Amino acid sequence: MNPNLDCIQKDEMNMARRRGNNEGSIFKRKDGRWCAQVSLEGQRLTMYGKTRMQCRDWIRQTLPKNEDSPAFGYKQLTLERYVETWLGYKKLSQRPRTVHSYRRMAELYLLPRLGKMLLKDIRPGHIQQLYKNMREDGKGARTIQLAHVVLHCIFRQVVKEGILRRNPLEAVDRPRVETAEFHILNEEQVRRFMIFASESRYETLFHLALTSGMRKGELLGLKWCDVDWVKGVVKVQRQLQIVPDQGVALVAPKSKAGYRQIKLGQGSMRKLEAHQKQQALEKAAAGERWQEHGLIFTTSIGTYVNQSKVSRVFKQILQQAGLPDMRFHDLRHTSISILLANGTPVNTVQRRAGHSKASVTTDIYGHAMDRSAERAAQKIEEIITPRKNELQ
Repeated sequence: MNPNLDCIQKDEMNMARRRGNNEGSIFKRKDGRWCAQVSLEGQRLTMYGKTRMQCRDWIRQTLPKNEDSPAFGYKQLTLERYVETWLGYKKLSQRPRTVHSYRRMAELYLLPRLGKMLLKDIRPGHIQQLYKNMREDGKGARTIQLAHVVLHCIFRQVVKEGILRRNPLEAVDRPRVETAEFHILNEEQVRRFMIFASESRYETLFHLALTSGMRKGELLGLKWCDVDWVKGVVKVQRQLQIVPDQGVALVAPKSKAGYRQIKLGQGSMRKLEAHQKQQALEKAAAGERWQEHGLIFTTSIGTYVNQSKVSRVFKQILQQAGLPDMRFHDLRHTSISILLANGTPVNTVQRRAGHSKASVTTDIYGHAMDRSAERAAQKIEEIITPRKNELQ
């Protein structure tokens, strides 16, 4: 090691310790990173950099030498102004639909009551009052919880940037939300539904929804290249999603667990094969109007299927079959519940469903596992109980 360089670094650390209030300090950490700190308005702001130069430049920009300094602006920074900056960050890391939902939540619920307040003035009491007002306005528990999540994310970034030392949301309890109820079809109702769906254009789509447990967007995002005809599996690699202000787009699954392979039975593979032949006929009939996207489920000219139309057809079939009204997504719940109720291992169901952990599956579908436990208890009783002819 260069002894002169070592002396310089020691001198710099000593100088950092001798700096006065509002002058800032710079020192090198044990992990090799440089750290810069300034004390401003009674708060300590910290920044980590790869070089001492980066830290020194940050201190120069941060200390309030004039009204153009970022630190000077911190004192006058409102939530409304900061949200625009925060949404700009999110555009780099989140899907357009997610960013749109953040903006909508902020504009509808957060900014009307807190937007004009300075970040440094927002206290836990203000946030609790916000939730109380939302509840009095008739907003549901789920909406209030989403408001809490978005606001928490905003202030977490505020703290990361050193604008505030503490996140006021840390002192606010997350609003409680009861687990949403969902409806499922029993095995007899499933068979009745498929009988009435047999004449529908979306018969294969409904069949796969029940046998695979895939979400609507995942089903409509399937391509023929995702089907392994030899192994009898289908790969989930994308989903069809409506992006506000942009239309329809194919996007990646939300999580790593969303990428998965689902084993299909012979009946499902035969239906896919028949569906492929029918699509070939439609393609020939459409001629030049056909738009090739490689999708399994399309309109008569190869374009994306309208998700709302699928839901309308689904509800019409339920009504014709005399079955309870429910959402298309409840076919997924039905599929998973039937598998668990019939003793399918939780880990197998978890992977088919695309859940990140088995605990997610058990938390949501505990009712189905209870029925499986009852069947298991009955089965073991049957096995160990001697038959009359065996006693003779």
